[in-house]
Amino acid sequence: MRESRLWILSLTCTSLIVILLGLHFAVMHYAPAFTGQTIEEARSFQMMLERGRDVAQFIIYILFLATALYHGLYSLRGVIIELPVARGRTQLVSRGLLLIGLAFFAYGTYVTWWTFATK
Repeated sequence: MRESRLWILSLTCTSLIVILLGLHFAVMHYAPAFTGQTIEEARSFQMMLERGRDVAQFIIYILFLATALYHGLYSLRGVIIELPVARGRTQLVSRGLLLIGLAFFAYGTYVTWWTFATK
């Protein structure tokens, strides 16, 4: 029962990744074409940072980070658990990957917040 919920959450994350990645591309790569900027202006590092400091983009980044980490680490967990060496160590693998995921999420959130907050 628990494993079914984790699998459904992974599938949900997959759908969210597609949606969030589409939003990212729309905002970061295609929106400048509709605001009258030239391609060179839109590609400049300063403009990219400017778009990245938008609140909506910040939320998209954090959600994308969380869903991608869950989806990737859950899949890695499945691969590791299938290995003959890891049989019977499901909880150890799960807890280890949870700690790794939390560390990556904390670091990714810090970097995103630092970029967002330094205007």
